[in-house]
Amino acid sequence: MFGTIRKHQKWLWAVLVVLMSVSLVALFTSPSGGSGGGPRRGQPDLGSINGQPIDQAEYLEAWKEVRIATYLHTGKWPGNDESSSRRMENETISRVFVLRKLKDMDIRASDKAAAFMVQQDLRDVSYATLEKDLLQPNNLTIADYERYVRHESSLRQLISAATVTARLVSPDEAEGLWRKENQEVVGQAACFWTTNYLSKVVLTNGAIETFYTNRMPVYRLPERLILSFVEFNASNYLTDADASLAKHTNLNDIVSEVYQARMRTGTNAWTDDNGAPLSEAAAKDKIREEFRTSEALLAARRAATDFGNELISRPDPNRATNLEYVAALKNLAVRFTNPFDNRTNGLDEIETNEVVTARSEDAPRQSVRDIVREKAFTLTDDRAVLFNPIPGKRAVYVIARKGKVPSEMQPLDRIREKVTSDYKNFMAFMQAREAGMAFQGSVTNGLAQKKSFEELAAAGHGVLVDVPPFSSMTRSLPNADPRFNLRQLQGMADDLEVGKTTPFTSVPPLEGGYVFYAKARPPIDTAKLKAELPEFINQLRVYRQNEAFQQWFRKQAEQARLSGPKRETSINSQN
Repeated sequence: MFGTIRKHQKWLWAVLVVLMSVSLVALFTSPSGGSGGGPRRGQPDLGSINGQPIDQAEYLEAWKEVRIATYLHTGKWPGNDESSSRRMENETISRVFVLRKLKDMDIRASDKAAAFMVQQDLRDVSYATLEKDLLQPNNLTIADYERYVRHESSLRQLISAATVTARLVSPDEAEGLWRKENQEVVGQAACFWTTNYLSKVVLTNGAIETFYTNRMPVYRLPERLILSFVEFNASNYLTDADASLAKHTNLNDIVSEVYQARMRTGTNAWTDDNGAPLSEAAAKDKIREEFRTSEALLAARRAATDFGNELISRPDPNRATNLEYVAALKNLAVRFTNPFDNRTNGLDEIETNEVVTARSEDAPRQSVRDIVREKAFTLTDDRAVLFNPIPGKRAVYVIARKGKVPSEMQPLDRIREKVTSDYKNFMAFMQAREAGMAFQGSVTNGLAQKKSFEELAAAGHGVLVDVPPFSSMTRSLPNADPRFNLRQLQGMADDLEVGKTTPFTSVPPLEGGYVFYAKARPPIDTAKLKAELPEFINQLRVYRQNEAFQQWFRKQAEQARLSGPKRETSINSQN
C-alpha cells in the first residue's frame, strides 16, 4: 500500500510547507487571557480565532485531514513524540483557520477537480483497499479522506488566487538562476593544518601547569546523569514483522515498484557493502529486508508505547522506580548507563545511528544518542520518567532518571596526559594560524606579480591541495579532505573571481585552516541546462508561490489573532 500512494505532489508540498511554517511566527504563543478568549466550559482549550475558541469537532476534523496529508506527502504517519505532537497541533490550528478562509471567500472545488486529485493520490488503488489497508488501521474513514480531498482541492484554488503573480517566471530569469547555481569552480587550497605543526611545539617549564590553571573550567567535570532504560530492540519483533508483511498479498508488486523507482535515479541505485551494483534479485531481497526491519521497528515502537502507557497509569507515575517495577512485571530487562554529561561524553549504551528529526527531506539529522542525552537533561527528580518512547534505527528506548553525579574539578595529576595533548594541539594551531595569516598577506601581491599559486603556496610552507570541482548545487565532495566544509567553501566561492583567493579560513575545532584559490570556472554544460531547465522553472514557481502564500497567510492570521492553546505544566507537556 505504501508503495502505491503518490508522495510527490507539488501542490500538496506547497500547502504543507505553509502550514508547518506557521510555528515560525508568533501566532501560537499562549494567549494572555482576557474575556471571550478562553474555551467554553467543558471544552478543552484548542486555540482561538478572533478571540473565539476553536470548536472541538472542527478541530478534530482538521486534525484528521492533517494526518492524511502528512501520510500522502511523506509516506509516514505523524509520530507520537513531543515535537511531532506540537507540529500536529500547529498544523491543525492552521488548517482550521485556512478552511474558515475558504468558507469566507466562498471557494469550493468542483467535483471534477476533486476527482482529479483522487486519481493523483490513489491511481489504481480502490476505495475498498484504501479503507481497509490505510484508513481503518489509523482510525480514519472514507468520509475523512473525501472531506480532505474536497478541502485540499479548494486550497489549490486559494493558493492560485493568492499567488497569481508569483507564477510569473521568465525563461531568461530562470536560466540565469540555473547558471548561477550550477556554475562550477575549479580550485586549489593552500592548507595550514595543525597536525603539520605539532612537532614544532616546545614544552617549557611550567607551561602545562599554566595552561591547566588558565583553563580550569574546561577540565571541570559537569554534573552527570545516570539513566535506567528499557530497550525494545527491533530484532526481537521480526516474527511480528513477518506476520504483518504476510498480510500484503501484493508485496512482490510493491517491491518491484520500489526497485524500478530507485533504478530511475541511476544504474547504481542498489549496491552491496563494498559499493558494487547488486543484481535485480539481490536488490529486491534487500528491499524486502528493509521492509521487514521497518515493520519490526514499528512493532517495537508499539510495545514501547504500551510500556509507556502502563508507566503513566501508575499511582505516582513520575517516580523513577516505576520503570524497574513495570519492567519486572512484564519480564523486560532494565539497563543502566554509566554517568554521562550534557556535552558529548558517555551514553555508549545507546546506538549512534542518525535519524531525521522532522518530516522535511532537508531536515537536519541527529544521532539517537544525542536525542537521548537532550531528553535526559529535561528530566528532574520530581519528573524522572520520559513516558514517550525515543525511536532509533535498531531499537526504541524508554528512559528514566536514575540518579546524578555532582560536578567536580579534575586534579592535574589525574589528567596530565590530556592537558599536555591539549596544550600541544593549541600551540600547533596558533602556529598554523600565524603561517596562514602571513600567507594571506603575501598571496595577493604574489599573484599580481604573475607568480603561480603553487609557487606561492610552496614559499609560504602551505600544503597544496586540489579541491574537486563544486557548485552551489553540489551536495558532497568525494575524495576530498574531510576538514573542508562544503557549505563554507560554497559561501566563499560563490562570487569569487577566477585568479583570486579567499581570506585565511580557520577550521574548527583547532584543525588549522586554508586559503582557497579559484583557478577556473568551466563552461556550463548546455545539454544539462536544456534538460533540467523546464523542471527548474516549475520548482522556482512552486518556491515563489510558497513564499507568497506564506506572506498572505501570516498577514491573515495576524489580523485574525490566530492563537494556540495555553501551555500548562503537566505530565504530557513534560514528556
